[in-house]
Amino acid sequence: MAVSQEKISVYSLADLKNTTDDALPVYLNSLGFVQSHTLTDVRLGLGYSAFALCAATFYWDYTYGFDSTKFYTTIAVAVYTILNTALTFWIWGVEKNTVYVGTHKTSGTKIQVQTKTDKFKAVYRVTVITTTKDGKSTTKKVDKAFSGWFDAAGHFVTRPFQQMLATNVELIGQADPKNVVVAAKKEKVDEVEDNRSMDDKWASLLAESSIEDAVTSGTPAKSAKKRGKKA
Repeated sequence: MAVSQEKISVYSLADLKNTTDDALPVYLNSLGFVQSHTLTDVRLGLGYSAFALCAATFYWDYTYGFDSTKFYTTIAVAVYTILNTALTFWIWGVEKNTVYVGTHKTSGTKIQVQTKTDKFKAVYRVTVITTTKDGKSTTKKVDKAFSGWFDAAGHFVTRPFQQMLATNVELIGQADPKNVVVAAKKEKVDEVEDNRSMDDKWASLLAESSIEDAVTSGTPAKSAKKRGKKA
């Protein structure tokens, strides 16, 4: 069972989530999923564009002075506002806590994984959306405590985390059947109805008690019924 050498604080929800989020793409990519980086690329593009615009505005103002560049500065502020608004919408309206998007090489089924945590609760909340080639979509939600794959020292334990995903998400389980944990079936025990009278029950209980006493003391137990004398 693989255990990471690095350890984190088990009291930090951010560290618990970020470490788990980082392990998720590594696991899914090893199962034949091809990750799509479109969401991340768009977010980075919007962010870097806004930063470049700010840097250019500073350069213009520093080099040519405010009076000669105030028209361009006004345009830059307007464009920056649009970029920042688009970035905010992209993060909260499109990505929606998405940490992985990919497609399985063999089946062609798409998978999208969203994760989040609630304040003061060490629970990993996972939403997995799978979409087949014919457009059929399925959503699976799983809430599991981080203690399931982090030990007391803060080390990330790989196997339990993989088992959690493979067991609860059908698509992942099909790609990694060895990590699917099947719950043991409970055997049904037929209850035998006791129709004896109360006197018979007490007699049986006394007989069992006399046998136990005999075994303990080493003396033979007296039979409940007297044997008839031999002729």
